[in-house]
Amino acid sequence: PRRGHRFRSMASSAEQETAPSAVEEELVKKQDGMWHPKGGLIEEVEAVPEKLVPRKLETKSAATYSERLPFESFALSDETTVVKLYFGLKGAKAMLPAESVTATFRVQALEVVASPSPSRTYRFHESILYEHVVPDKCKVKVKKDHVLVTLVKANEHAYWENVSVNRKAIGPVRKSPPDFGRPTVVVTGGDAK
Repeated sequence: PRRGHRFRSMASSAEQETAPSAVEEELVKKQDGMWHPKGGLIEEVEAVPEKLVPRKLETKSAATYSERLPFESFALSDETTVVKLYFGLKGAKAMLPAESVTATFRVQALEVVASPSPSRTYRFHESILYEHVVPDKCKVKVKKDHVLVTLVKANEHAYWENVSVNRKAIGPVRKSPPDFGRPTVVVTGGDAK
């Protein structure tokens, strides 16, 4: 008798395991809806508002990185009425596309920027030039292996020893601020397309 009793109890426990519970039956009956253990069957799902995400602005500076380098070499030539600056750049005429060289002239400041490619830029900047220049008459040209900048002197008797002044020597005597005067921008380029 004991053996049969054990056998019956094992059989009844197997039947209980295979029989679906009330919760499982409810899920099987309504598969289309969503079930939550605390709330039972959820008939309607509330619409969740979409989260507004700010749109990222497109900018050239963020899109590309441009490496800024000094020109490969530099030379100065003082002539009677003009000062010629030679900025060395091998193969400048061939590698610089049209409108890729920009020179910004002011009464006592100069900036020259040459961009052979979007990822590389050569730059020269002097905030206080040795003497005053006439920005409207200054020029920039691209030659075979260099960029030539011609500065027209305001005082043709002044001899330029250097492009910049000795800032320690001038001290508070010279009052003209850096980048003084209205800018004159000249744009040019080489033969590259």
